Amino acid sequence: MITEVLLEQAEEDVRTPVLFKGFLEPGAQAAQSLLVLGKVARTRFWMPPSMVNRLIAESDPVFTADGTTLRAEAFSPCCGVYARLDLPDVGDLGEGCTNVDLSDATRTVLAAVVAQDPLHLTVRGEGIRIRTLDGQNDESQVPLPDRWVAGFAEVAAVTKGAVERAKLDKAETRNFLRRIPTVVGRSWAVVSGRGLRMTSRPGRDSIPATGLHRLRVIEPLIRFAQGLTVYTRPDSEVSTWVLRLERARFAVTLSPEPSRGFSGEGGWLNSLAAGLEAPELVHGRAGHDVVDGTWFPRELPSGNAPANGRLAKARELVAAGAVRLLPDGGYEITRGASVQRVRLSPAGCTCAWWAKHQETRGPCSHVLAARMSSAES
Repeated sequence: MITEVLLEQAEEDVRTPVLFKGFLEPGAQAAQSLLVLGKVARTRFWMPPSMVNRLIAESDPVFTADGTTLRAEAFSPCCGVYARLDLPDVGDLGEGCTNVDLSDATRTVLAAVVAQDPLHLTVRGEGIRIRTLDGQNDESQVPLPDRWVAGFAEVAAVTKGAVERAKLDKAETRNFLRRIPTVVGRSWAVVSGRGLRMTSRPGRDSIPATGLHRLRVIEPLIRFAQGLTVYTRPDSEVSTWVLRLERARFAVTLSPEPSRGFSGEGGWLNSLAAGLEAPELVHGRAGHDVVDGTWFPRELPSGNAPANGRLAKARELVAAGAVRLLPDGGYEITRGASVQRVRLSPAGCTCAWWAKHQETRGPCSHVLAARMSSAES
């Protein structure tokens, strides 16, 4: 059998426990899925002017095994697209996490996998090994960008509580994905018959779809698609598009607009200000699955979530006694020549941040400080 050829290999280094070792089937589908993850990690969907002439090196997939499912995750360099390949029931799985780079050599090996060709993957703490009929390649663990750590935490915050909004069959899925335009401005998707159509006006049941052209990154997987399910929260501009594959699924979560990266959101700020002590959440060490509504462990091998500037400023304001309760129940916050007025119900602030974002990206430092002061009193 052709699979026996791949199994007759030199004995592998066993410095660390195996997280997964086995065949990914169908091979071509798995290979293309990994290539798409690599493409996400190399595609900047938004280029700020200050970065046009700067080369930014990012990493490729984070592989995680939790005993039941093997997952491979990646962010785009702009951190506005999060993609994850879920491979449940692939065989014996350990527990752990590693982060690797998919080099040109590995991508070449993966690109050669066609039809029913076998694809053998070994995942260890120090890296991965990919073997096919045309060759093999090893990838060692690489440092994880701090923005990814923050992104993992924020994606979990904005997707928890998401519900199914649309479910397409194979034909409608392929039809919809092939019709996504190359550029999508402010728009929404609505259920139309058995499929979806785009609209420029939001409605009660509409799905956020601004910048949906970013979903075109999964075009190589359309031929494998068995269906598409879309998830979102009623109070969120974030949408998750889950492509159902044979014995796998590929999820893509899009930020509210291409210029917004997940790492800059503030989904956990209110909870942290209220005293939440859950480092696994705020440091990206717990992932959220919108399909099952469950959490999975992600013991990241490296990287640290940057301190949130708004939370740090709010704590400084409270510690400095800059927050004063007003007779009308509001708050006045004074720092130097800056004086801001805050109300808590409904929430509001006179600062520029609130005027632009309200709480779509988490509260401003002044609202946070007022909430912290209210809780203390």
